[in-house]
Amino acid sequence: MKDFDAIVIGSGVSGLTTAIVAAQQGLKVLVIEKAPVFGGTTAYSGGVGWIPNNHLMHEAGLDDSREKAETYLRAVLGNHYDPEMIDAFLDNGPRMLKHMMDTTELDFVVTPTPDYEPDKPSAYHSRGVLAKEYDGTRLGKHLDLLRRPLDTLTVLGGMQVAGADITPLRTAFQTPASFGYTTRTVARYARQKATHGRATRLVSGNALAARLLKSALDAGVTLWNETPALELLKTGGRITGVKARHKGQEIVLTARKAVVLASGGFGASEGMRKEFMPNPEHHRSIQPSENVGDGARMGEAVGGRMARDNPSNAIFIPISEHREADGTVKRFPHIMIDRYMPGSIAVDETGQRFVNEGLSYQHYVTTMHARNMTRSYLIGDRRFLRKYGMGLVRPFPYPIGKWLKNGYLTEGATLQDLARKIGVDPAGLQDTVERFNGFARKGADADFGRGADAHSRYRGDQTVKPNPSLAPLETGPFYAITLYPGDLSSVAGLVTDGRTRVLDEAGKPIAGLYAVGLDMNSMTKGMYPAGGSSLGPGLTFGYIAGNEIAAAE
Repeated sequence: MKDFDAIVIGSGVSGLTTAIVAAQQGLKVLVIEKAPVFGGTTAYSGGVGWIPNNHLMHEAGLDDSREKAETYLRAVLGNHYDPEMIDAFLDNGPRMLKHMMDTTELDFVVTPTPDYEPDKPSAYHSRGVLAKEYDGTRLGKHLDLLRRPLDTLTVLGGMQVAGADITPLRTAFQTPASFGYTTRTVARYARQKATHGRATRLVSGNALAARLLKSALDAGVTLWNETPALELLKTGGRITGVKARHKGQEIVLTARKAVVLASGGFGASEGMRKEFMPNPEHHRSIQPSENVGDGARMGEAVGGRMARDNPSNAIFIPISEHREADGTVKRFPHIMIDRYMPGSIAVDETGQRFVNEGLSYQHYVTTMHARNMTRSYLIGDRRFLRKYGMGLVRPFPYPIGKWLKNGYLTEGATLQDLARKIGVDPAGLQDTVERFNGFARKGADADFGRGADAHSRYRGDQTVKPNPSLAPLETGPFYAITLYPGDLSSVAGLVTDGRTRVLDEAGKPIAGLYAVGLDMNSMTKGMYPAGGSSLGPGLTFGYIAGNEIAAAE
């Protein structure tokens, strides 16, 4: 038997934040992680946390306030606005950010991304904070225990790419400055791989996970990997510990103050996807294979309840996929770049556009769900493909033959030829492209308003005029890849109060049991007001949980 003050099940952003904050206040904290590596879905993410009204914004002279953020969230969430949860987030988010930046390895920079509902009252920009890149060698031997990023989002067999890298890498053979930047970046990666066997320049979510892991080590948190939690232990109406499997043996772990569920949701559970996801048989997820709903299962077993009335149960995203010769499935989440860039459109099986391609990934897939679509097609011409790439197909100078041969990418000499090959109505696609090209030349999309809103304009190519989101598709051959509805993570979870305490069927807290991150039901009920509105609350409610546990009797 092992005794701790608090046991945290899971090692993503919220679990590690909880552990760090509790340990900083003198508690003996254990984090158990069922995977061989730490970092959870956070290590795959973009590394942006949405924290309105934070000190970095104010230092940059940006005019935000708690009242403005509340107005925006009320407008976006409507009847799903939860005052207790939103108040907890808005009150504690700025405090959390300042505290973590002052006392841990966490460091962030403001990112200018607009909110995802830019037409709502008090929508703003720059409320997201991006984890700064990190030198993985600071983790020492623990670097091998950090979950690596999705390989489909790296290049050259593991080089991580930050947002600031994209333009110079894409234009490496067009300007001396970009060529110099690219050669330095690649050379640095080659040295790191030769020395350490992997990239040590960590960016985005991988940098955030690394910073949290280092901070947990610095705070004295005990970290056990390959230790799945089996069940919660309850004594006299209170959660008092966890039964787990550690080093091949079942072990009883005692928690004097609290057990915290932070196991990362259920994106990899086929059974839970069937219950919670639209069109589950066509749904794809990029969550780690270990994220199968352990927190939900254990929480419900001791009287907690899962939320089953959210308007959305995941952070949805269009996903393309390719099956390797050995049967391995590679999935690419279309978070940014290709579908936002001028010279592409997305169409349904009739060849018609159905969405503003430049709005958020959540909007794209929820539109597919509303139309009962099981797939869509991203269409671009030769110029678009070689300039921006399409999913796994990288831009020039990367070759495209492999992707044509294995069927991930489809090529047609004409639009009608392409349409026939992908099973889309040829006349419909031809008419759609001709209509769109007319809009693109004028710089105004009369059908869906792409490039008229702040978000799609921001995400486009700022060198393209008059509209950074629009360019005609006119230089054959033409190309298509298939996009399926998928998710970055589940967000339906156990119902808690604003103090992260798990509630039972009667709405009363279960003593000693907390849930954070993806095991806690989304404070926005699955709606997605901005990029980072999962990681931001994950950090914030982890901070709240750590303080609550430290203050508990």
